[in-house]
Amino acid sequence: CSPNWKVTGYYTPVETDYQGTKQTIDVADSGSQNFDSKFIKDVRMEGWGKTRHGWYLGFYGQRWHKSEHPKDAYGRDLIVGVAAADPKRLSTGKQFYIKSEKQFFKEQYFVVRDVGQKIKNKHIDIYTGEGTQAKYETWNVTGHNTICML
Repeated sequence: CSPNWKVTGYYTPVETDYQGTKQTIDVADSGSQNFDSKFIKDVRMEGWGKTRHGWYLGFYGQRWHKSEHPKDAYGRDLIVGVAAADPKRLSTGKQFYIKSEKQFFKEQYFVVRDVGQKIKNKHIDIYTGEGTQAKYETWNVTGHNTICML
């Protein structure tokens, strides 16, 4: 096992969980669309969000994009258990687990399949799923510091 890692979580916000002021944005190949402004803020932070229309809104390359599924940095569908890591520290495909008594970690293996602009050095960001429950799981993930490679 390897100590001194910064472990955090990320998730996919769901627009129907928000009820606030609308904001208009330009979505590539879809034109102007209105979404909850707090939802837009969270999508920018997390990468993707599920819209009230059922499709996903993502922000990358300084533009908003539409997709049938949330994507990782390589264009693959995100699934629970995917982790983003600095490729200089952990290569794509590397599997690991975190020793913990918390339910999310019990018998859970993770695989490095994503990268992020803010994921540098010994930092791992674990994808926890969609919606409010997944948001709470990011809080359970955050703060652990020892990972064990498979």
